[in-house]
Amino acid sequence: MSDYDCDTEVERMMERPPSSYGSMRSDDGEEDIDDVQQDTPLPIVTVNRQPPSGTTGLRLYRPDSPETGITAVTQQQSSVHEEGVFFSQPSQQQMGVVREVDDYEDYEAQRERRRRRVEYRGTRQEPVQNLLPLREGFGLQSGLVHPTLTLQFIFKAMQLSLSKLTASELLWFKRCLCNQYKQHFEFSQLEDSDVLDVVDRLLERRGKGHGLHITIRTLQDINKRPLADVLLETCSRAEMQYELKNSHKRRYYNLYEGTCRPGQQRFVSDVYAEPPVFFGGDWDINTEHPFHTPNFPSAQGTPIRPSDIFQPREGTTMVRTVLMTGVPGIGLTVGVQKFIMDWTDELTNQDIQFVFSLPGRELHLVKETDQNFLEYLSSFYPEAKDAHFLADQDTTMLFIIDALEFCKQPLNFKNNPDVCDLTTQAPSDALLTSLIKGTLLPHAHIWITCHRAAARKIPFQFVSRFADMKGLADPKKDEYFVKRTKEPELGHRVLAHIKQSRDLYNICQLPLLCWIVAYIYERRFQSPDYTEHPPALTTFYAQYIIVQTNRKIERYVGTGLEASRWTDRDKNYLLMMGKLALKMVLEERDVFYEDEVTALELHLEDVTDRGGISTEVRRQGGYSRGGRGFSFVHYSMQEFMAAMYTYVTFRVKGKNPLEQPIRNKLAKLLNERPVPDLYRLVVERALASRNGHLDLFLRFLVGLLSPGTEAHLKGYLLPQYHPAPKGVDEVIKYINKKIKENISPERCRNLHLCLNELEEGKNHI
Repeated sequence: MSDYDCDTEVERMMERPPSSYGSMRSDDGEEDIDDVQQDTPLPIVTVNRQPPSGTTGLRLYRPDSPETGITAVTQQQSSVHEEGVFFSQPSQQQMGVVREVDDYEDYEAQRERRRRRVEYRGTRQEPVQNLLPLREGFGLQSGLVHPTLTLQFIFKAMQLSLSKLTASELLWFKRCLCNQYKQHFEFSQLEDSDVLDVVDRLLERRGKGHGLHITIRTLQDINKRPLADVLLETCSRAEMQYELKNSHKRRYYNLYEGTCRPGQQRFVSDVYAEPPVFFGGDWDINTEHPFHTPNFPSAQGTPIRPSDIFQPREGTTMVRTVLMTGVPGIGLTVGVQKFIMDWTDELTNQDIQFVFSLPGRELHLVKETDQNFLEYLSSFYPEAKDAHFLADQDTTMLFIIDALEFCKQPLNFKNNPDVCDLTTQAPSDALLTSLIKGTLLPHAHIWITCHRAAARKIPFQFVSRFADMKGLADPKKDEYFVKRTKEPELGHRVLAHIKQSRDLYNICQLPLLCWIVAYIYERRFQSPDYTEHPPALTTFYAQYIIVQTNRKIERYVGTGLEASRWTDRDKNYLLMMGKLALKMVLEERDVFYEDEVTALELHLEDVTDRGGISTEVRRQGGYSRGGRGFSFVHYSMQEFMAAMYTYVTFRVKGKNPLEQPIRNKLAKLLNERPVPDLYRLVVERALASRNGHLDLFLRFLVGLLSPGTEAHLKGYLLPQYHPAPKGVDEVIKYINKKIKENISPERCRNLHLCLNELEEGKNHI
């Protein structure tokens, strides 16, 4: 049976919409499901607990069942009978006809207990656009709602199904309903209720999605499966949307920061700070792909909110495929998670009927045998197994392929066959490429997120819009530090402390670094022995590379004791990246190339996707040399990696990378070199620099000398029981001596910051 087969039956059995659904009544009397199928979109009605200033509203009362005042807005799932419910009324100019509210005289005679008093408030009516402004971040805003997803359609379908029950069966239904959901329904309240009243209370108290689901389940429980099946098929879209939103709540409502551990999750809305997104333009087949040319606009673009990425620009058609990139740790996956939860909570993009997330790291887990697309989709969402209506043109849906860099599917766009039908059997890779191409479900929206290097997997002609996520701006940093803690005073205290160090505040543009900084300082301020000093930098960078390496192992290798151990490849990757960073610091450049990666015998995939330390970049005008270009995720990360390589090499091998090879050979005769041999040379070179390009490098190098910071590296890049460095006091005396000498104020200030790195780490980490 199709979604509309029961329309005539509904029309025959309906007397008049229940009084709780006054908004459903038309001027002509009865309004059946056929009316909902018209091409004309339903008017948008806003609901407010208090009427907007200067507007006309309705207040609805039901003395013997006050909770039903909220029925017309069942999505709220709460009782507001004390205040009433206000329906903002559109003007005659907008709607053509103003719907009047009468007293339902005939209906009152039949159902005296449903009598309502209608009270008008206000003196004038405002146009629809004033009552429902097209505010930024609201999504597509087309205002179109599929008829079978409306409250009116669901109400009538439920009423039709329950009206086919005999009196004893209806009583059994009510008793079973109250037993299964006793926290929401009492049998004493439903015992004498008719079908209209039962449906009214179901939708009023549990919402249209859950109310429909409860009705289907209860019909099954009382052995009325044929009725349940008809209701399920009639309202198949609404039932699947309800199941889909429940699935999203289980998967995405909570957010783990750092390593996933039970009990450490937070609500997404409690910690999310929206990063800025820029799109470089809408692309067509005649436009060069941004990743295949050196001239794509990666640094600048038009700002757009993540919730609005599918809004077409003026004069353009539908935006089908959006490719969004960003550096590691920028928050792409969390942004997707927030988008899904906003849709699930009915905050944005309600034009989209269904949102499906296909995580890149799970795409290869689908069985390799040929299958049709519905079978493929049901591997992620079992509720979509029989969703043949996805092929209908009036079905708006979004598929999110998140973290494409983790996808192990070949995505062979050139050789895969084109799949054009939901029932066609094909390999999973062909289904994916056909979905992205648009031969399969051409009316669907596609959102792909990935690191910049992985964007090469998608041919340019299949991308409608390119977007790039940037780091957090200062206001968003402030929002994050304050809202992530349950104690606002503690959040403000942490924020004020972090702002004492401008460098530390600047690096917090990466959300992952924001979490590390906030986590450490929250723990510190909760310690009674902690005294407030200007914060140090080095320890956060040390923990950042450890966290990123552990995340890489967890994502690409697996979990468990053995899988979580650092291998020689992990350690070598960090040291070789540090060696490359030192070379770049000394040469005063911030871009390295594919041939340099090859010369260091590094895996290109680690550099582009997995490490979380570097990312692929392209600049306006291209490069002076061939090959792909890369940079560290932040300029300060390059300085830290160079300092870390210098320090670890000196402490483990006794070599100073800044010295001549001959002197390093002579130093091997010593069992362990004192650290002043390293720091005197670096301090002198930093002071001799005209532009101060070694200042931050020196600051990190001194910070690594502190016992607390060095302790973070033990067991990873340093031996677990490595002896403490010798001559630390001499380093401090030498730096103080240089401060007293006549040097420039900038160099003097940097030396003070170096001492702060050492003392802060020594005493408080």
